[in-house]
Amino acid sequence: MPTSAKQHQEMGVAKNTENNTGNDLSDVKLVESKKEEIKEDINILQEHYKGSKFYIVIVSLLMVLFVASLDIMIVATTIEKVAQRFNNYSQTSWLITGYSLPTAIMCLITARFAYQFTVKSALIIGVIFFEIGSLISALSVNMSMLIVGRCISGIGGSLIQNLIFVVVTQITPPEKVSLWTAIVALAFNISSVIGPILGSAFSDAYEAGWRLCFYINLPIGISAIILFMYAYNHENDHYIAGCTKIPGAVYQFFKKMGHLSNWKKFSISLFFDYDFLEFTACSIGFVLLFIGLTFGAGQEYAWDSYNVIVNLVLGPLFILLAILWDMIFFAKVCKKYQKRFSPLIDPLVFQKFGLIAVSICNFCACVGFMSAILFLIQYYQLVLDESTMDAGIRIIPMLISSSIVVMAGAIFIKKTGLFKVVIVCAAILGCIGTGLLQLSDFKMHADKVIGLTILAGCGFGGQVQSTMIASQYYIDKSSGNPDIIRMQTINITSFYSFVKLLGMATGSIIVNTYFDTRLYDLVQNSKELSFLHGMNVNEIIVYRLSNKGRDDALGKIIQRCIKSVWYVGLGFFLADFISSIFITNKRAVHEGSSKKVSQDLEEQHSVTESEYMSKKEESDESKVFV
Repeated sequence: MPTSAKQHQEMGVAKNTENNTGNDLSDVKLVESKKEEIKEDINILQEHYKGSKFYIVIVSLLMVLFVASLDIMIVATTIEKVAQRFNNYSQTSWLITGYSLPTAIMCLITARFAYQFTVKSALIIGVIFFEIGSLISALSVNMSMLIVGRCISGIGGSLIQNLIFVVVTQITPPEKVSLWTAIVALAFNISSVIGPILGSAFSDAYEAGWRLCFYINLPIGISAIILFMYAYNHENDHYIAGCTKIPGAVYQFFKKMGHLSNWKKFSISLFFDYDFLEFTACSIGFVLLFIGLTFGAGQEYAWDSYNVIVNLVLGPLFILLAILWDMIFFAKVCKKYQKRFSPLIDPLVFQKFGLIAVSICNFCACVGFMSAILFLIQYYQLVLDESTMDAGIRIIPMLISSSIVVMAGAIFIKKTGLFKVVIVCAAILGCIGTGLLQLSDFKMHADKVIGLTILAGCGFGGQVQSTMIASQYYIDKSSGNPDIIRMQTINITSFYSFVKLLGMATGSIIVNTYFDTRLYDLVQNSKELSFLHGMNVNEIIVYRLSNKGRDDALGKIIQRCIKSVWYVGLGFFLADFISSIFITNKRAVHEGSSKKVSQDLEEQHSVTESEYMSKKEESDESKVFV
């Protein structure tokens, strides 16, 4: 939230003021404002947040991330209950994808919003959206309403999961970033352990107990954001006074939008400042692709029907358009109209081969993990005939092992800076872990199956935080311009979050599509299950939930399908390992280099005002943010 220049100077924060008439961005503001844009200099924030202030902020971030992460894993154990309630199994994959996909796609545009305004304002708005979506999900009366609620929560989750790590990076000394990002990331692992227990407990409590999985977000989320607003307040914002000004600001906004000239500025802002064409094309592309896969997998339409084919063809075309627009055409359009080239996907992503390799590792690890954990729960319930509670409890060792490796990897990187070693080792463990899952069978005790899952958890946990450190390694700090460094930090961290969440969303859709298609084909070709012929996947699963068994014909087919899904996970972990080889061998900032880093930062930020303005003018002339 903006503060006056006087308040900002009292805090000792050097703000880089700009002439509104000469700044290209003044033409693309969403709303005209005479207030100066706050620039959050990393060095200033690190100086401000020391001692108790730092720890209080970290605790608030842990709470905020906990509630957002809890929403993913707590739902995983309620899939069967929701399928029974709405008689729709094929669309239950959207309980995960409906949250993860908007979260992933919105990561790109929320980064731009956070840069133009403030990280704190964006984070507060994110929690508000998250809470609204949770309430809609809890009150849903059909699958469509539930998916809409999940999508709204996903928009809020995007702001939360994206900007949490931006705040950590901004307030933490470079040599300690790996440790503290790992500590904050533990919120995800803790919620992953608690989520299945709560989800299964709520689901087993009574018929509509699954709704409590969404109601629980309301008190936790409100408490978390209140603590964050109190702790992360270096600008001394007065929230009550700010809230009283909201109605007037909304009125002024709509009043100004009554003029055609302001609509023109609004459109220009969306097109250039928020790269709206790329965002729209990317969003439409992934939605069409995932809908096409869902339609085909659930036998709602035949795979060769136009409903499926059109979605599967247009989806990738829109995604390709988004990539080509950012890489080629957007720069030319910006140059023609003399606007700054600031695409949602930072150009650095395409310029650094190592950054591409890191992103592939991040994506593949998430897909492999989702294939393992989602269908491990299905294995316990649909094959071994375990209750929802038992299934939730039995995946905890996998999640605990993931948490342990997260911290072990963080400590190793903090001491040595060798993030590549952690990524490569984790990819190997992921390959071994998903491979060992093939040993599970009906005769094996569930406790032994638990032992087979631990290495798969380690494979994912080793890359949760190490891939983010590897991504931030490629941030170019040579310009000495704190504004550009801040923007690139937000962009690269946002792209990391985008890839991670896209991997979770894609993994859920891919493995569910593969499972549904294979299950349907095997059942239709089984003579023993002739009485199930003609049923779609939804009806087959609902039948299984009502007629459970172990070593029967349907159970054997389901077991075979689940093992096939784990082979898919193994393939992604293998791709993860191959990509990890191409990551740089250089080290990130670590304890041994802390002294040198401090000296470099002092030199970097000792640029005189004239030198800074000279660099800024050069940047304006090229119209490129790198």
